[in-house]
Amino acid sequence: MSDSPGIVVTLGPCDDMRAEVFVRVPRPAAGGNAGPLRLEGTLTGPDCRWATTLPTTARLVDLGPPPGDAGAATVTLVGKAVLTEPAFWTPDLPNLYRLEIRIAGGDGVAVTHGLRIGLRRLGAKGRSFRLDGRRWVPRGVSIEGTAFDAGHLRDQAATACVVNPDEPLCGRADAAGVAVIAMLDEPPSPDAAAERIAGWAGHPAVVMALLPRGTPPAAAAAIAAAVRGRKGTLLLGWTVDGGLPPPSVPTGIDWLAVVMDPDGSPHPSWRDAAPPVPLVAWGGTGGRAGCDSLQARLAAWLLAGGERPPWDWAGYVVW
Repeated sequence: MSDSPGIVVTLGPCDDMRAEVFVRVPRPAAGGNAGPLRLEGTLTGPDCRWATTLPTTARLVDLGPPPGDAGAATVTLVGKAVLTEPAFWTPDLPNLYRLEIRIAGGDGVAVTHGLRIGLRRLGAKGRSFRLDGRRWVPRGVSIEGTAFDAGHLRDQAATACVVNPDEPLCGRADAAGVAVIAMLDEPPSPDAAAERIAGWAGHPAVVMALLPRGTPPAAAAAIAAAVRGRKGTLLLGWTVDGGLPPPSVPTGIDWLAVVMDPDGSPHPSWRDAAPPVPLVAWGGTGGRAGCDSLQARLAAWLLAGGERPPWDWAGYVVW
């Protein structure tokens, strides 16, 4: 979405038979279109390299100015398209649609945009992730941007953990069906972090974003507030030290990356006082196979206290 800054696409109410897709577009600079503008366009697809489906086209309908905007002074234009029998994005079937946007005024077309989007049903339920209606357990491996091998990652059913992934990498992951955890490399200002996270949220492959280790709780809450309404179903994570007792979760944080030494275990108090959000174990080495070793080690840790706690790890990442 680098060529379409500020556009936010949100998946609204949906099921297997129908999906509402909302599009918010910044009003272009006045120029020769100082009067009322309207949003037009089409949503066409799906397109998937692993499956063939007869494409359909849905019309983008202008919904008028959002609450708080009025007439020619409208800051944001809002439209809606309704898809029947939608094809959602998953790593197994990375379905993509082509969104064509036209902003029209009294003197004709003012601005056009074209971008590829994916409709992703992702969320958290209790301490688990849910992707397209099923429990999903990410198994992540550290990837340098220049070493991104989509085919290899897909074959291993691995999630790519990438620091500041760029547009080309995210686009390749969208098409290939590789889930990505995008990591910020430093604690930027809330507005700067929100801009970066909102850009990643335009890619269905970027399922999660992770704030850097050491981000204070107040800063994490501020970033979460700044990106609210712009991240869609992308899940925002906060990095914590697993060797310490569980902390309180800042408002707006969807999941925790619990960092441990490669051969260490979490603080014992995590067994009974773990926060009620998905917990991703973060530690160890060894690539995709290392995730399985980490999972086995932490399963033994959960059982070592006697009765098994009423929760399990939501994912595993080796770094």
